[in-house]
Parts: sequence; C-alpha cells; structure tokens
Amino acid sequence: MRLKDSEGYTVTDGHALVREIIRKHGVNRYPTIEQQLLKLTTEVGELIDAYQKPDKDVNDFAKEYGDVGLTLYQVGNTMYLNLEEEMLNVVNKETRKFA
Repeated sequence: MRLKDSEGYTVTDGHALVREIIRKHGVNRYPTIEQQLLKLTTEVGELIDAYQKPDKDVNDFAKEYGDVGLTLYQVGNTMYLNLEEEMLNVVNKETRKFA
C-alpha cells in the first residue's frame, strides 16, 4: 500500500505501522535520529541473540525481526526516506558481479 501523507511524502504500510505503534505507546520514545539509530543497534543485537538461542524459537526471532523493521521505518519517517524506494534504488544501481 502506498499513500501520500499531508506533506506529499510516500507512505507505505511500514511507515503507517510505525505511526500506529507510536500512537499506541502515547509518545514517541525515540524522537531523534540519534536515539533511533541507537535503538536500531539494540534491536539488531536482540535479533542476533534470538538466532543464537539453542532452541531457536521462530516466534522470538520473528518478533525481533519485526522490531528491526519498525525501527528502520521510524528512521525513514524521521529522515523523510522511503525504505522500499531506497532499497529499489540500491538494486537498480548495482553493477558488481561476484563470480
């Protein structure tokens, strides 16, 4: 789903989900880009921890994977970037071969 917000920026489901979680919390707990990037490193660490658990519970891993995604979209919201568009730009510009 792609929408334009009131300022004309493209909004995808991920952007909308970040706004929903902030609404549910009642406050943006990570309002600055610096706080969001620190949060991202924490979430990636938790994702690694979930993967390294001996029982490898897929539900724990999935939850942490979702947290990483939400945090990436929150960074995008703050920086007025669309994650999907930026990933597409990277793929389209890629010319390296690994063989």
